[in-house]
Amino acid sequence: MIIDENDQITRNEIHHITPSKTLPWWYEYYKRIRLFPWWARYNIGLTKEASHKDKILELSAKMNFDKRATSKIIRHAVSEFSKHGLGSDYPGYHTINHNLEVAFISLLSAGNQKLENVILDKDIKNLFVAALFHDFDPRKEFEKPNEDNIELFIRNDEKLGKLIHSFGIDLNIVIALIHRTTYPFAGAQKEHALKRMHELFSLAGIQQDDTNTRHNYEKLGLYLSICDRIAGYCLGDFNYAKELARRNARGIGWHSQVINEKSVEFFSGLKQKDDKDTFERVIHSLPIAFRKNFFDNVEGFREAWEKELEIKASLRKNEINLVTSLENIIDVKNKITKDMCDMIMKIRYEYCSPTNFYDRDFQKSLYDSSTILITLRINSKMGEIVGYVKGGPLEKHKPKYGLYEENLGKMNSVHMESLRRGTNDQNLGKMNSIFMEWIAIRTGYLGEKGGHMLRSEFLKEARRRGYSYVTSYSKRELITNRKNKGEPIEIVQQYDAAMIDYYRIDLSQLIKSIPIN
Repeated sequence: MIIDENDQITRNEIHHITPSKTLPWWYEYYKRIRLFPWWARYNIGLTKEASHKDKILELSAKMNFDKRATSKIIRHAVSEFSKHGLGSDYPGYHTINHNLEVAFISLLSAGNQKLENVILDKDIKNLFVAALFHDFDPRKEFEKPNEDNIELFIRNDEKLGKLIHSFGIDLNIVIALIHRTTYPFAGAQKEHALKRMHELFSLAGIQQDDTNTRHNYEKLGLYLSICDRIAGYCLGDFNYAKELARRNARGIGWHSQVINEKSVEFFSGLKQKDDKDTFERVIHSLPIAFRKNFFDNVEGFREAWEKELEIKASLRKNEINLVTSLENIIDVKNKITKDMCDMIMKIRYEYCSPTNFYDRDFQKSLYDSSTILITLRINSKMGEIVGYVKGGPLEKHKPKYGLYEENLGKMNSVHMESLRRGTNDQNLGKMNSIFMEWIAIRTGYLGEKGGHMLRSEFLKEARRRGYSYVTSYSKRELITNRKNKGEPIEIVQQYDAAMIDYYRIDLSQLIKSIPIN
């Protein structure tokens, strides 16, 4: 994905549906078979998810939850998330592990509330079930779950409906709380969520003039939202927090290279007027160790952001200069080549959560002769690598719809990033287009023209190799701005929900903009 120096993804509307392809009928059974080794480890308590389950069961027993009903609904959640591709092998943020973390923190916090803020037993059950399924969106048009899709899946799951009924709670209240986890809770998203919540309150039999009860559930939804935003950051050290932030960046819409800055803003938001009181209720009801983890992690992001500012100051004072270098890393045994690849992988991990399958594809693509790889270095073409951009023939980035098609195309698709579902390019198969993946720059070096330098060199090299077009994804506003400045760029496929569109640049018309030496 091409990124601008200060670009960030904004999502003001998440309710449109992206074109998608139906998977084969047998795919769900294939997933179950593939997940069998993980299920075996889970059932004997050797996974993070099993640890969270045990802690939840221990807490729920103290709250007099029905043990059998609690065990069944957790098992159902783990099963459904996993077989729909949102289990331990999913590289995004909104996994079953995250939902279990939120369920655990929600129960722990709710059970430790002071007398004046006590939460009724029935509402704790509502909170728990909503936390457990608040991100259940197997459709996954985008990494960020769509609350309308979540409601659709929950309502169509008859087994889950029976399990929720066994808790003696109303399905409509559970779904209303889930709608309150919409983030950011502002603008059109807020209006939509509140409208749907009050429709659900009516379906649950709460009269419109019963403002106290409705307001109580609005506050409970906010409580869940706070638990959702802080749970993982309470349960691990800064390394774990950085991993969560990398995973979360795509879902929230953060630019992948401003994670530290956006994390500081994200946590500062918890102190804003609407959230502050509820945040204080949640954080001070947690054990000291969890509170320490959270505030240490917040401070860690702040310190990392301050370090970035120091680097930017050095760049602006010309104490550091940036140069680009076209790389050709064919010799796998060469130490310099290995060091270069290791540094590229390290930069990638700063913003991209590693997965074994995609790591292998990404590393393999670095040695592919059809790959264009441009690095960004300090002071000279042999200096330290602080960024890169790479890409390859469009045909090696054809859309993938799960492991079924990934494995079918494995021999021909060795590049890291594939086209998104719903993207159709008429040039696919013509061998005249090259797909540019994202630009990756180490934190601190972004925003000082490094991205522009990498992009320009990539376009020049693509033209030198005889390609007619370069394609990629970018923010619609950025594409429009470039077009208005005279760049021969067109939107090929719009994605209304994320406003991140697939575009094409005509290299034959780019002579004035990108002269070739």
